[in-house]
Amino acid sequence: MDQLQMLRAFVAATQHRSFSKAAESLGVTTGAISKAVSKLEDRVQTRLLHRTTRSITLTDAALAYYQSCSRLIEELDEAHRRIMRQREVDSGRLRLAVHHGLVSPSFSRFISDYHAIAPNVNLQVSVKSGAVNLYDGQFDMAMVPATLVDQQGVIRRTLYRSASVLVASPDYLDKWGTPQRLADLDAHYLLIHSDLRQSGSNSVNLFEDGRAASVAPMSSIDADEVSLRAAALAGLGIATLPEAMLHEDLSTGALVPVLPHCSARNPAGEICLFYSDRELLPVRSRTFVDFCVDFFRDGGLYACPGEADAARQPVQI
Repeated sequence: MDQLQMLRAFVAATQHRSFSKAAESLGVTTGAISKAVSKLEDRVQTRLLHRTTRSITLTDAALAYYQSCSRLIEELDEAHRRIMRQREVDSGRLRLAVHHGLVSPSFSRFISDYHAIAPNVNLQVSVKSGAVNLYDGQFDMAMVPATLVDQQGVIRRTLYRSASVLVASPDYLDKWGTPQRLADLDAHYLLIHSDLRQSGSNSVNLFEDGRAASVAPMSSIDADEVSLRAAALAGLGIATLPEAMLHEDLSTGALVPVLPHCSARNPAGEICLFYSDRELLPVRSRTFVDFCVDFFRDGGLYACPGEADAARQPVQI
């Protein structure tokens, strides 16, 4: 029998001066209380309770022992209540790793909307460009492309998927001309994700009207999405970027679509929320998961308030 169970039985029997009332308070049988007290007496080699047909009373030798046991039980129960309250209060610290491609001018809306529903949570955001480890104690959650977290036991929730399209600045197109078909890209500068380049060659893998195709551009730069966007805005070439990332650039005319019937496969096009434990999540984490799913379903980081974003393709969960 567990020693804590024996101590609880002894304290309850002493407080109620009755095995039956002690049993009722602990939700066990009277026999279980009597057996637990007897086992405890055997363990401490001391008579703890005087038993009569009408009541039970504490022995003189057991007074100090009872006071210590009572304090111990009370402290354990308080510790239990305290940790349960912490789980049920939507507060505390939440450490979130976010891919740098998500930090657009609209990211402040994500932060402010979350703060509005969880004002007591201290959200600590770290912007990351590479892989994220959720088991090294640095982060509670990660909001990154699907390829950047690869660990056993990690929970994954897809927030949105976005195709990659070709865009360029008006200045670049004025200087080099606007391509009309995929083969025209051979005479252009391409800004691409490294995964699009064929191994050992200058060819780039794209899609034209949904069919796989390749081109050999005059020159190319491969980089991450943030760098590609910056290069496209600077007029360095035609970039392949997730269309969900381009809402503001397209709406202001800073970038314009090129070859709308063509697209690219881009691993950054699927953004997921990762976390390491489904069953024991504190309230603040469960709230954050629900918030992210709703936020991206309603428009995500790249939709203007009250405006439907045709480029966005949210995942229905």
